[in-house]
Amino acid sequence: MTSSALTSSQSPRPPRPNLAFRRLRGQRSPGEFAAAVRRAAREIGELVSCDARYIGRVEAGEIRCPNYAYERVFLHMFPGRTLTDLGFSPRSSVRGRGARGTDEAPPPHTTSPTYAT
Repeated sequence: MTSSALTSSQSPRPPRPNLAFRRLRGQRSPGEFAAAVRRAAREIGELVSCDARYIGRVEAGEIRCPNYAYERVFLHMFPGRTLTDLGFSPRSSVRGRGARGTDEAPPPHTTSPTYAT
């Protein structure tokens, strides 16, 4: 493999800053906003390990579409908005062919695990 080959986690295009998400953060520092994300996650029973670095990666455009847990948290924090409103790319343009359709909601979070017997 040559040094110029892309790995599966790299995108062929450079990241575009997520200015919409940056505007939503307002005057809060990335660390303060990350704490608000963690609080919102607890409100809906999600567990995310959001920190200032994650917020910076989102704002820099490195994270073009959040995972499903973060998606639920962000939509809880900003009701009535879509991921596109929050500055994210449509999941179908970011993920491979295994992604859900755009009309499908993320699966609900269950607080009690179910185990197959």
